Amino acid sequence: MNRRLLLHLGFWLAYALYDGYLSVPLSGTTFADLSIWQRLSMGYRAELLLLLVKIPAVYLVLYRFLPPSFENRKFFRLGLQFLSTAAVATVAIYAAWHEVIYPHIYHIDPPAAAENGWVAAFRLLWSSFDILMLLSVASALRLFRMRLAVAGREKQLVEEKLQSELRFLRAQTNPHFLFNTLNNLYHLARKRSDSTPDAILKLSGMMRFMLYECSAPRIRLSQEVNVIRDYLDLERLRYGARLDVGFQVEADEESRLIAPLLLLPFVENAFKHGASESQGNTWVRIFLLLKNGELHFRVENAKDPSERMAAEGIGLKNVKRQLELLYPAHSLELDDEGDRFSARLRIGLYNETRQP
Repeated sequence: MNRRLLLHLGFWLAYALYDGYLSVPLSGTTFADLSIWQRLSMGYRAELLLLLVKIPAVYLVLYRFLPPSFENRKFFRLGLQFLSTAAVATVAIYAAWHEVIYPHIYHIDPPAAAENGWVAAFRLLWSSFDILMLLSVASALRLFRMRLAVAGREKQLVEEKLQSELRFLRAQTNPHFLFNTLNNLYHLARKRSDSTPDAILKLSGMMRFMLYECSAPRIRLSQEVNVIRDYLDLERLRYGARLDVGFQVEADEESRLIAPLLLLPFVENAFKHGASESQGNTWVRIFLLLKNGELHFRVENAKDPSERMAAEGIGLKNVKRQLELLYPAHSLELDDEGDRFSARLRIGLYNETRQP
């Protein structure tokens, strides 16, 4: 049996146990000469009969009158249908008590309105209250499930939109990275550097990583760190002795997960708008600290004091958008301090502990 059928059976079983238990005490007779099991047997047999009226009434309201959504629906008409169903069911339940339950299950005479009016009136009121409560609870449960389904669809649509935007951003980032790295190889080739084969080998390894690893929503922090180290090796080959670069890593758990290629664009930006625009010696400093799930990443680079901070390229714009989507609680500071430019990033990787 599927989950939906089990939920319906569970609802009716719980209701029958509850209402059947109350049937005898509310019948107007104590049945003091009968045992508790005999009284329960009569009550549950009476309830099984009444379910033949209640179940159709409930499903008529749930699946005929309640719409899949409330768009363009007249609530006044819905209320009339609800009350009409309850009124017809009340009359049918009242008739079942007088024509079947009292004479054939309880084996007593039904209370006559003229002789025992309060019992007859109470039975009518209880029947109407019983069916109204049942219809209301069932309707509320269905409306709640409908709302959950709508919320689930909305969440799925938001998630699909998010994933689509992330795929688009990463599709832009990878060619952008390849373009910048090929520029490095071009400069090495122009100088006919003996380091060109090593640079091609480094680039091959990085492209392999991007093709086969970056498709996952998360990678280990150690993988991101290794990609940065490989990129720095390429830049050292390009700039030679005039580049002073440092990369300091302090991580208490490098197996923490992070979105792929989230940190590399900051390093690329330091070289593109710092080292590549400097004619003499230049420097880049990178610091990564991970402690108790909180990542602090800082990139600083030298720049010409007379130059304003360069406009953001595709890589930095994309990584900002990815941070907004994936880590909305992040902190990012970009500072132009005259002769240096710095980027400071803080993100929480508290729950990122398992490989996807």
